[in-house]
Amino acid sequence: MPFRRCGPSILRGGILGAVLILAATMATAQPIPAPRVLPLDSGIGVQVVARLDAVIGAPMAGRLNEFPLRDGDRFQSGQVIARFFCAQVAGVVARSKATLSKKQRQLDISAKLRQLGTNNTAEYQLAVSEVAEAQADLVIAEANAESCVVHAPFAGRVGTVMARNFEWVAAGAPLLELVSEQELELELILPSRWLAWLREGTVFTAHIQETGKSYPAAIIRLSGKVDSVSQSVKAYGRINGAVVGLLPGMSGQAELSPPPSAP
Repeated sequence: MPFRRCGPSILRGGILGAVLILAATMATAQPIPAPRVLPLDSGIGVQVVARLDAVIGAPMAGRLNEFPLRDGDRFQSGQVIARFFCAQVAGVVARSKATLSKKQRQLDISAKLRQLGTNNTAEYQLAVSEVAEAQADLVIAEANAESCVVHAPFAGRVGTVMARNFEWVAAGAPLLELVSEQELELELILPSRWLAWLREGTVFTAHIQETGKSYPAAIIRLSGKVDSVSQSVKAYGRINGAVVGLLPGMSGQAELSPPPSAP
């Protein structure tokens, strides 16, 4: 079979076709995405916490007679937040006072008789000891009476209600969770390697999800312990400015920029 030489036009057509096929293949191919580089401060969560936060327990076993606060209510320092039915305790106090008064009169009579020489020293000393015993009983009775009324240790807001009025509660049973609205802090969990540069006074921005606002803040203290498992450390911050609208438990993200030379 005789060999036929291809002409220049055929060669040019073949090359052009190959170029078109290659171009179409490159056009339909998906580009390889570049690896995502996360910033050092990515994922740093922040939570609003109350510096003063206390669960108030029942100081005695008994039935609640006055329990006025509800979840979310505000209260003042020293305000009555719970009162127990304490008629029996009040009766013990009254009896202790009466006993002390009687023992004191007996001591006065014994002292006068002693001055007249008609009473011996032993009887007088017995009267003195009985007065001291009655005084101690009164102190115990009044201390029990003080447990009948619970006062708020600070001003703030009710976070959780754990009992109801007229219920019988055991001694030590939780009644209310109280939180302070004035002394709020920010809690962060940071990589422990940041301790190489993180200091008290380091500034950051807290973006709180619930309010949709950003708050300038600064680190006020660092935890004294590093979590060896997660290689993290707790840090605490304080907002520079008003904290109106913030509540304990709110959370968000912290914008904290390490220096370029940070590990």
